[in-house]
Amino acid sequence: MPYQGVLFDMDGLLLDTERLVVECFRQATVEFGLPDMDNVVFRLIGLRADAGEVILRKALDGRVDYPEFYEGWYAHIRNRMAQGIPLKDGVPVLLELLQNQGLPCAVATSTHTPKAQEHLEIAGILPYFQTVTGGEQVKHGKPAPDIYHAAAASLGMKAKNCAAFEDSDPGASAAFASGARTVQVPDINTPAPEMRKLGHTIAPDILQGARMIGLIGRALIRH
Repeated sequence: MPYQGVLFDMDGLLLDTERLVVECFRQATVEFGLPDMDNVVFRLIGLRADAGEVILRKALDGRVDYPEFYEGWYAHIRNRMAQGIPLKDGVPVLLELLQNQGLPCAVATSTHTPKAQEHLEIAGILPYFQTVTGGEQVKHGKPAPDIYHAAAASLGMKAKNCAAFEDSDPGASAAFASGARTVQVPDINTPAPEMRKLGHTIAPDILQGARMIGLIGRALIRH
């Protein structure tokens, strides 16, 4: 199908940040003396802050004040990101190809918009995107499709006429529910078994995913 635009998740898909977030979470749990929290962070991936807060508060179970833990965790993240934010493999090549084709691109992320714009700028790819839609701009976060409808609308089009790229299960579910042609490129979490029945495309990397849905041709890629 001809695509009118392309919609992208950010963390774990464009930016190689999820491992950093996990490392900083583990660092915070050590500092706060919480040895049983190691797997909690993986349940937060792809979720908006409000949904993640519910999970994290329950896991903390009153042992540590939530705002204090959250600030300690994010202080480590800010310090790490100030040193630079790496891109996932294939991202610069794909964005350049899409720009050369004249396809408008937008970001649809659970991160708040100003923070997302800052991170994209630090990573050097903000100019490739016409718009950035953050999680606070919609009523329902991922896995609801709201953010993909909003991101497509910000480009003046419908999600069903766009390709969408995600890494997490909640994000891929959101993109697929919006009607966008969805590619999931898993990062640190393997797709759940039920995700493989969804009907979207699961790819080992972003460039191969783009080829699999006909967004780019093999001949366009030069290494």
